[in-house]
Amino acid sequence: MSRILIVLFWLALMPLPAAVGDEAADIAKVEAATCAGATVGQRLQEEIQSHSRRDLGWRVFVEDDHRDLERSLRISKAMEARYRWRIDAAGKIEPVSDAARQLCAPR
Repeated sequence: MSRILIVLFWLALMPLPAAVGDEAADIAKVEAATCAGATVGQRLQEEIQSHSRRDLGWRVFVEDDHRDLERSLRISKAMEARYRWRIDAAGKIEPVSDAARQLCAPR
């Protein structure tokens, strides 16, 4: 009986395939968004390559009326840069963190 409960618990923690697809689509939308004469994805790649930062990947935070998407880059052993964007219910994308705003500010 306890094994069944453990299996059910772990299955409940796994994301549903549709949710994973939604996250991938949202990440693609943010990466394609306009940012300082390029796209967010291009600017993040420039940031990674020009400053030798390690890419820690995307995280998605789901709320009732929006999703926050955050890309983390390791600066040093003790520091990370976190770039966060919000997609609202209407599909509008806007930078939320100071790092994301600075990344997309006109040069």
